[in-house]
Amino acid sequence: MLVFVFAPERLPSGVGLAPIPMDLSLRSALFDNSYVAILRNPSGSTLHNVRIACKNAALCQEKCYLEEKWAPGRTTEIGWAEGWRFLPGETLTVSASGFAARTWTVGR
Repeated sequence: MLVFVFAPERLPSGVGLAPIPMDLSLRSALFDNSYVAILRNPSGSTLHNVRIACKNAALCQEKCYLEEKWAPGRTTEIGWAEGWRFLPGETLTVSASGFAARTWTVGR
């Protein structure tokens, strides 16, 4: 007898068909002219191996933030206090195991 168990949490981040169920909004930072990213998991399930990458094409720089588990309903802010400065034109890509990545561009 062959038993096949599919464990999407074991897949690499960004591998999947459905886009990651993550909401992203931005707010102005309090102490400079950058933005703070507000990320929320609106789904009813835990996301595994969450990878958040910010890329500034003009400066050829990329920063990554990794989280092993992201609980349902969890909201997290990432900004200057965590060493990140989101600037207009940068791209923010979020991925997780079992889901395709989603990319947003920071507005002007």
